[in-house]
Formats: sequence, C-alpha cells, structure tokens
Amino acid sequence: MKAKVLVAYDGSEQARRALDWATHVAQGAPVSVIGVAPALAGSPRITDAIDPTSDADEHRRQLDEASALLAASGVKAETILKVGNPAEEIINAADDGHFDVILVGIQGMNPVKRFFIGSVADRVVRYATVPVLVVR
Repeated sequence: MKAKVLVAYDGSEQARRALDWATHVAQGAPVSVIGVAPALAGSPRITDAIDPTSDADEHRRQLDEASALLAASGVKAETILKVGNPAEEIINAADDGHFDVILVGIQGMNPVKRFFIGSVADRVVRYATVPVLVVR
C-alpha cells in the first residue's frame, strides 16, 4: 500500500534529509511538503499575524526549493504554507489531509536545551495521530 506522505520543511539540512526519505517512503504515493511561518503568540490565525522575525516569502522560497528537489528525484509534490504554531499546523495538516505518515527532520539538541525549549519534531512525535518518521 502506498502511504500518503507529509514532509515538514524549513530549509534546514535535517529537513533536506527528510525530503530524501520521502522519495523512498512515498513509492509513487502523493507527497505534500508543509512549511509554517510562525505566528505571533496569542494572535489570531491570519496571514498578517506572522512573526516579524519570520518572512513569508522566505518560507514560500523554501517550499519551492523542496518541490524542485523532489522533482529532481522524480517525485511530484504539492506544497502547503501555513501561519501559526509549527507543530500544531503540521499535525492539523496531517489530520485534515488524511496523511498516512509525517516526516520531520530533527536537530541534535543537547538534553538540557530540549527539556527547556523542546523542538517542533518532539511535539509532532508526541501529539500526532499518525506515524511520524524522524530523520537525523
């Protein structure tokens, strides 16, 4: 059975490795790549609420890059750009799109830093309702 794949992408080396894995996992199944522009804490879910330290155009460029990388491997991908809490938006997109698996890259944080600030990948693994493949 072909798994419908959602790949979280932020332009990092870890996210690129997750894209590489998507080509193996998908095996011809639909692949979607999601990028999330962080929203200001406590703001409504609207495009104008984007964190000023983030750039929506940069997120769109990253998604275009991911789509091109997958296309070079023979995989056609849909891109999704959301504004909000990254982990929450990834999980919601997986649920709403009926994806079978989420692929996320993870950076090697030390245990103390991970305890205090956590990571998007940690929260996706903890709260997603579908399997999550974490790529280092």
